[in-house]
Amino acid sequence: MYRSYNPYQGERNAMDREQKIARHYLNTGILGAYETAGVAHEEEAKGKLAPCFDDATVFFGTDQTIAQRTMVIEERRFRICSVFPADTDCTPTDKLLGLIDSELKKEAHIA
Repeated sequence: MYRSYNPYQGERNAMDREQKIARHYLNTGILGAYETAGVAHEEEAKGKLAPCFDDATVFFGTDQTIAQRTMVIEERRFRICSVFPADTDCTPTDKLLGLIDSELKKEAHIA
């Protein structure tokens, strides 16, 4: 099942969107392609909604989900192809973001 999804639905203008992005950055310290990419649609699988982003290709199989996407974070490009088991509590996006955050923490610790 596919549903249209607009993360900025209800915003009055572009300034509202920019303020939302800036507020999120101030609260989390995170600003990057994975935060600003739009959700093209959400797919429902086994009662869970999985967002499908504009900048990603996701293949849902019976035993695995494959996500392919390119992210730009702090001027570095990450090309990611991840394979996830179908029965899991985390979404592919949760795992991708966790891996990227871990890498950034390692770099901050080394520097």
